[in-house]
Amino acid sequence: MLKHRHTRREDRRMSLDGKEGIIDLRLQVANLAEDRRMIKRLGLLIAGVTASGCATMSPEECLQANWEEVGYNDGAAGYPVSRSAEHREACAETGIQVDFELYRHGYSLGLPYYCTRETGFETADHGGEYAAQCGSDDFPDYASGYSEGLDVFALKRELRELEERIEDKSAQANALLSQIGELRSTRDNDQLPSDTRREARYQLSQLEALYSSLYREIDSLDQERGQLAAEIGELTAAFYRSL
Repeated sequence: MLKHRHTRREDRRMSLDGKEGIIDLRLQVANLAEDRRMIKRLGLLIAGVTASGCATMSPEECLQANWEEVGYNDGAAGYPVSRSAEHREACAETGIQVDFELYRHGYSLGLPYYCTRETGFETADHGGEYAAQCGSDDFPDYASGYSEGLDVFALKRELRELEERIEDKSAQANALLSQIGELRSTRDNDQLPSDTRREARYQLSQLEALYSSLYREIDSLDQERGQLAAEIGELTAAFYRSL
């Protein structure tokens, strides 16, 4: 379904090589989109570094810890079992040792509450990696939900690409409108030489035809966007109804 609906960007792009102003604007739009992606990646990196620098438990929590309960809560929250090593490091200064046997027992009891079909779906739907602790042999429901979430995530990614194309085309259309306005002023200015006005008329007819074609393409892409958004909504709603 995705393969049939997908249309390569290059197949639809109109040749605008002779319109220097439009090409410049297209490059500005592409650079802006790339800048936004870089900022987002940087924000995620900073968040990860910040999180990794925080102790998992305070000294007070270490002193009062019920390690079976700590393991249960970690499992239910979706942490990997290796988090117990982070607790050991956090509690080292207090002299408190992690009871790994109790921790693992509690962890095994809490993990099923995380490795559910719903969690798998939402993880994939948001672009998250498959949780290694939710092996498909032990937690087939999580694996099934993750697979379903991947289908929705693929549609969302296609939707984002489609929106970027619409934004790009719209920027080109706005640039054309600006040039069309200038040419109309030149065409209607009876103080200018007739040759200049005649050339403006010719260029104007070319740009107006190009704008009309571009407008139709944007309208088609917008309809495709609406259909894709509706499909995403239907698939998501159907999943939650099936729980």
